[in-house]
Amino acid sequence: MSTCDTAGPFGAKFTRRALAGLVAGAAAGGLVAAGPAHAAFEPGAWYLLQSRHSGLFLDIEGRSTSNGAILVQWNRTEATNQQFRFVDAGGGYFKIQVRHSNAVLDLRDSSRADGADVVQWTDDGSTDQHWQILDDGTYLRFVNRHSGKALDVWAKSTTAGDRISQYTSNGGTNQQFRAVPVGAPPGDGTPTIFIASDSTAQTYNSGYFPQMGWGQKLAGYFDANTTVANHAIGGRSSRSFINEGRLTTILNAIRPGDYLFVQFGHNDATVSRPERYTSPADYKMYLRDHYMAGATARGAVPVLLTPVSRRDYDSSGNFRVSFPDYVNKVYELADETGVAMIDLSARSRAYLNGIGPEAAKRVFLHLAAGQYPAFPNGVADNTHFQEYGANQMARIVSEGAKALPLPVAGHVK
Repeated sequence: MSTCDTAGPFGAKFTRRALAGLVAGAAAGGLVAAGPAHAAFEPGAWYLLQSRHSGLFLDIEGRSTSNGAILVQWNRTEATNQQFRFVDAGGGYFKIQVRHSNAVLDLRDSSRADGADVVQWTDDGSTDQHWQILDDGTYLRFVNRHSGKALDVWAKSTTAGDRISQYTSNGGTNQQFRAVPVGAPPGDGTPTIFIASDSTAQTYNSGYFPQMGWGQKLAGYFDANTTVANHAIGGRSSRSFINEGRLTTILNAIRPGDYLFVQFGHNDATVSRPERYTSPADYKMYLRDHYMAGATARGAVPVLLTPVSRRDYDSSGNFRVSFPDYVNKVYELADETGVAMIDLSARSRAYLNGIGPEAAKRVFLHLAAGQYPAFPNGVADNTHFQEYGANQMARIVSEGAKALPLPVAGHVK
């Protein structure tokens, strides 16, 4: 496969602030003008485009140079099929050129449908190759001139290789991208927090509303320079997350200056599920030799979180420690290695004790029959969170992060 790194003609210099001004009053997708910007794009400069939602980077699948090759998200490689620049198309629109092929981003079959593929195609001047760039000073959103739809990580995926589509503009984090200059040094003050965890932290789609995980809400407690890439997935233990290659996906994407937040224990303790069960001793080994060692080897910072509390209380209404054997192993690692730790077990338990068992039903997934379409028969779940609870737990995690003697503390709102 041939590649071409030659820079072609580029329009006049434009700043991110200028881009924001160009979209004032724009009707496309209902978006409005962004706020003041901090930086400038230089003519001829090449950028990696990182998804705020997944932490992964835009990529032409298979490094293909063919018309119609699809746009996907992938681990950062800095290969030329991950390098893009913005070419002035006039009227406040830009073409997004791919460095390795010299093609530009285009809509499959000029589709106006939600979910249509975004592909590369030879520059033909058509409006489905023109993109309006909405800039809030840190993240960019791209709205297609032809369809009025925004560039979107389809189905809010956090998996490398999944496709990028167009979708109705909604401002979600899966429609926000950071422009990272090619060759930018690590530790530039724009960290990504990767989350390795289970269903208590997972991002749920709207079909599960109001069920949410704390990782789904965490970005709201950090500044706009911080990306949260939530890789949490239900039913996984510290062992099965590794066995399925999910930790490898994170480690292939994580960079110096990033953080790996690790919270397991709920599924590790499930003796009845051998595919999940992990003894406390093995749990400690996996955390130390895989999560901590893997992040550290890549210049990132591991942060261990003790398991979040369940709605489990004694006859006096005091909440018990959930999964104490696993909590203790995190403490041992912190004592033995000095690894950063957020005691989510103690912090969440203190919060729950403060509100009491009855009020805690608002935190956990206690819903009446007919209250929500996703749970027509109602539910009484003392492990998982509804939206209010996910927000509270995310707040508690952010407070723990703010207390750490690490640069991430300065990113907490």
